[in-house]
Amino acid sequence: LFYLFESTLKKRLYNQVKIKMGDDWSTRQLTKPDPLFEEERSYILRRKPNNFLLKDNGLLVESGLGFWVEFFNRRLYKETKGSPIGIFKNLPPAIKRKDIYQTLDSVKEFRNQLFHSRQPLLVNKTDMPMLDLLKQHAENLESILSWFGELPESIVNGQHIKSKIDVLQKKLD
Repeated sequence: LFYLFESTLKKRLYNQVKIKMGDDWSTRQLTKPDPLFEEERSYILRRKPNNFLLKDNGLLVESGLGFWVEFFNRRLYKETKGSPIGIFKNLPPAIKRKDIYQTLDSVKEFRNQLFHSRQPLLVNKTDMPMLDLLKQHAENLESILSWFGELPESIVNGQHIKSKIDVLQKKLD
């Protein structure tokens, strides 16, 4: 699910911003003194051969999740004229940019904890608060996937995550 979340977010944001800001917007941003783009460019170029030329599509393919989450921070959101919110076809009217940013950031942090082994193992009853945190992150991920729209309901409802959490909870009881 994290792969689906990350790839959908990146591809939709990339396309949405290109539509609103022009086909060469990200290439122009890569040459500007923008701290977010400078940092991401630096991360990418450190992993690549010296002759690698980072262009528009390379940014989509090579950039990390955190880079794309930052499109919902206030500064970049304004700079892109609010276009990032357009990637969510089923966004409830009460959900605003700040809510999206906080939810995306929460899911990103959780994903990083899992992928980079910073999530402690759950082995006994004292770990129940961590299980509650897992449930909250699963709900956040489910919300984001539902906001995207146009994804199969069987993926969006997150039931398989919840069932695994339930199994784990029974084992800890």
